[in-house]
Amino acid sequence: MDGNLLKQSLRLGLSILITCAIAQHFQRITYLWYPLLAVITVVDDQDENSLQAARGRMLGTAVGGLVTFLVHSILTGWIGILVSLLITVPLLRRMGWSSGLSTAVVVTVMFLGIDAYTQLNWSYVFNRTVDTLVGIAVALMMGRLLWPKNRLARMQELHQKLESTLHQRLDIHSTALRGEGLTPPAINAEAITRQVLELQRLINIENSLGDRHARTLKRLRWAQRMSLWRCLQVRWLLVERLIQRVHQDLGTNTLPELSHYLSHHLSEPGAPAEALRLESSGSPLALPQRIALEEQVTRFRRLIRSQQLLDRAHQP
Repeated sequence: MDGNLLKQSLRLGLSILITCAIAQHFQRITYLWYPLLAVITVVDDQDENSLQAARGRMLGTAVGGLVTFLVHSILTGWIGILVSLLITVPLLRRMGWSSGLSTAVVVTVMFLGIDAYTQLNWSYVFNRTVDTLVGIAVALMMGRLLWPKNRLARMQELHQKLESTLHQRLDIHSTALRGEGLTPPAINAEAITRQVLELQRLINIENSLGDRHARTLKRLRWAQRMSLWRCLQVRWLLVERLIQRVHQDLGTNTLPELSHYLSHHLSEPGAPAEALRLESSGSPLALPQRIALEEQVTRFRRLIRSQQLLDRAHQP
């Protein structure tokens, strides 16, 4: 079972339970649908979206209700809904509140779809906005109390996981090229790409949360780390394909030069960045294959060394 999905389900279930309990205890919420819809909208799988969802839900309810209230006294039925949306959508976009569009559409349809929509007045709009605020408050509180996410810790975890996978693959390839181990299976490129994209997404979110978060990212040099991972990912997958082809072509033969070069991927950063040189005489590899290996593996190792330098500069 997915642990993240279980946590999300518990968070959503408890938020709905608390919202229903508040409505039952105070007996002021006439339409429980509004706060529950706010809870479902705001309780997001990613905590960083909760505040944006709450803001959009609140603004959408208020603007949608206000516009619908003004239009309903002139037009009714689906024509009234159409005109309300033609006013609400451009208004929200003009004010930079696009996150509230979906909520405004739902509110417009619901307000003009009630049995006695002609009784729609200021009090109705205000009460529904307050009902929505109750659901938003509960959802945000549960998001802060239950399993709040630390994006910086998650970014470091992804970084270390990618590094660990990279070094393990190099060690396995090196052992196999010495004839001391089995050829490893093909790399899971999808998993590597997914982790790199997740790391980029978290960096983008942190960078959008204000100057303080942006300064933290700059101090920890996450922009440089991410740039290196983008380059490393492409070079890594290319080198993996080249080495897999070497394993196929060599069979039971060995390639000690490449094995030795890969085994020194954790050498001291101050050591000279020597290029890979494969012996040309008696080599079982074709000339184009040997040139491709020398060039790509050399560049790959230099990227790894740059990453090591950056990591060691930020060790406590």
